[in-house]
Amino acid sequence: MAAGKRAALPLVLTASDLLDGDVVFYAGAGWARGLDEAAVAADEAQAAQFEAILAETEAKGDPVAPYLMTVRIDADGALVPGHVRERIRSRGPTIRTDLGPQARQERQHVSV
Repeated sequence: MAAGKRAALPLVLTASDLLDGDVVFYAGAGWARGLDEAAVAADEAQAAQFEAILAETEAKGDPVAPYLMTVRIDADGALVPGHVRERIRSRGPTIRTDLGPQARQERQHVSV
């Protein structure tokens, strides 16, 4: 990722698990399905570490299509995606409650 093109801090690293079809988040020692489990890069040094992990993940190809996404931390300390696209991705399918985290009873369906 070119300098100056990175998303604003704080950041999380996200990707897609192709075999399961799930959105995953880098959790420090692997990948997790929930945004609430994501490791957060709050400063430039951590963001640089995430960029290195992103490059390694791209080279391995598992999970696929990794990228850094901006989050904010709400008043309760919960991570909130910085863009509507990311809110949709983190919650699962918007019209198919029989797929993804809703079908596994991991998250309740919420329209965006």
